[in-house]
Amino acid sequence: MCEFCTEHGEGRKWYENASLYSEETFRRVHTREGFVEYLRDFRRGLEDTIPRLGRWRSRLPRIYDLIAAPLVTRHMKSTHFGQVVTLEDVEAMLRGVDSIVRLPCICRKVTLGVERRYCFGLGFHIQYALREVPDFSDFDAVPVKEALALMRDLSEEGQVHSVWTFNTPFIGAICNCDRDCMAYRFQKTLAVGRVMWKGERVAVSDPMLCDGCGRCVDRCLFGAISMESKDEKCVVNPGECYGCGLCRNACAMDAIALHPRPEGVAF
Repeated sequence: MCEFCTEHGEGRKWYENASLYSEETFRRVHTREGFVEYLRDFRRGLEDTIPRLGRWRSRLPRIYDLIAAPLVTRHMKSTHFGQVVTLEDVEAMLRGVDSIVRLPCICRKVTLGVERRYCFGLGFHIQYALREVPDFSDFDAVPVKEALALMRDLSEEGQVHSVWTFNTPFIGAICNCDRDCMAYRFQKTLAVGRVMWKGERVAVSDPMLCDGCGRCVDRCLFGAISMESKDEKCVVNPGECYGCGLCRNACAMDAIALHPRPEGVAF
C-alpha cells in the first residue's frame, strides 16, 4: 500500500476510509471562511504559479529538480494531491457519500477556455463554499445512479479517475483527468513536482490473449505500454503504469487485467 494508506487508511486503502470524507475531518483542516479562500486561490495557482514553476525548471533544471521539486511536492501532499483510482474504486466511493455534485472543471477552463463538467464534489459540507466562488458556483446535484453512469461514460471517453484532498487528509472530490488536466501538465508535461500519485494497481497483459492491435498503447496517457517487436504483443512497464484501467477498457480481447501493485514497484 502507498504512504497515504499507511498514514490515513486505518488498515485499508486511504480513500476507502469513510471518515476522510466526513464533516468532522473537513472541520479539522478548514474553517468556513478559510475554505472559501482556499477555493478562490485555485485559478491563481493554475494560471500563474504552475507556469512560473515551469519557467524556473526550464531555466535551471538541475537546481530545480534537486531543491525546488521536493519542496513543491511536500507542499502539495499537505494541501492538494490526488491518486489515480479505478472505475470500481470510484463506484464504491460514490455509494458511500451523502451528497454528490457535478462541477465545472477549472483545469479545462484554464487550459482550453471551455467548460467541461469533469469534477465531482463529495459531501454536503462543501456546498456552501462552492456557492460563494464563481469558478465553482454553477454546480448541480446528481443522484448516485446518475453519477455512476456519468463516470462510466467518462471512463469510455478516456478520462483517468482520481481522488483528491482539499487540505490533507480531507477528501473533497473525484476528478477525471487527461492531458488537458493541470495535474497532468504539472506532473508529466512540465515535471515541476508530484501532485498525482500512481494507483494501487498495475495493468498486466496476457500474451496468450493479446492480438497486438495496439489500442491499449494509444489509450495509455502515461507511456507505460509498448509493443514487443518480435511477437507483436503489448508489454506493460509496471514502474510507469498508473493503474487507471483505461488500457483494460480499450482491449477487445480481455487480455489486460489490473493486479495489486507489486511490492517494490514505486507509486
